[in-house]
Amino acid sequence: MTTPTLDRPAPTVAPERRPAVPERQATAVRPGDRRARRALWWAARLICGGLVGLVLAIVGTLRGRAPSRLRRGVVAAGAAVQLASGAAFAVAGSEGEGGLWETTRAVVNAPVSGAALLYGVGKGGEVHQGDNGTTAVVLGDGVVRAGTMFGTVFLTDQHMEADSPRTQRLAEHEARHADQWAAFSLAGGPAAFPALYALDEAFFPGAFNHFERQAGLDDGGYDTPSDCPSLAGRLTLVSLGLAASSTLAARRRP
Repeated sequence: MTTPTLDRPAPTVAPERRPAVPERQATAVRPGDRRARRALWWAARLICGGLVGLVLAIVGTLRGRAPSRLRRGVVAAGAAVQLASGAAFAVAGSEGEGGLWETTRAVVNAPVSGAALLYGVGKGGEVHQGDNGTTAVVLGDGVVRAGTMFGTVFLTDQHMEADSPRTQRLAEHEARHADQWAAFSLAGGPAAFPALYALDEAFFPGAFNHFERQAGLDDGGYDTPSDCPSLAGRLTLVSLGLAASSTLAARRRP
């Protein structure tokens, strides 16, 4: 004889009560700290990107677009390197007093000038101070053409007499390159002038280069060509312009 099974209710288990953990509150950022961070960000963008970089940073801030960590890191690192290089040039580079533009030019070009000066001194070059606010470093090798201007520092392998008319004319030519460095650095940062110069050199090499023409071909030791400007360079620019226009027109079509 079997006994029927009885359905027993399952025992109820009371949930374990754990002490409530207070949620972590985000650290409040003071308005003063926020403005200071924005000011530092704008200053770093001005150092790295000139007035164009500063305007883009202000527009992005007004639109509420926060820069990524990678962008902040790159801009901060670039600004730190330029400040360190500019400080090195201020300590060991420029001497003497100049006018307002020469002082502004020296300050704007200080990061590039400091890097060039450190390179030249590291290779054992002889440093010579010019009367027009520029610095010449004479090297045994490692220069392009007869010399190249970086900011207000001229790296050259030419041993020339300081009082010769040829040297004075070359110094004025390179001083105009220093003006170009400063003007484009103010507008677009220290990378603006070398990028534009390289682009112009690709289409208008040597004496056809517009920056060299503005600095003076005779003073720079260039022979003025007969076909001025280069026909090949003009045709190349026209072709690129037509290609860019056709690309933009194709993108705008529905």
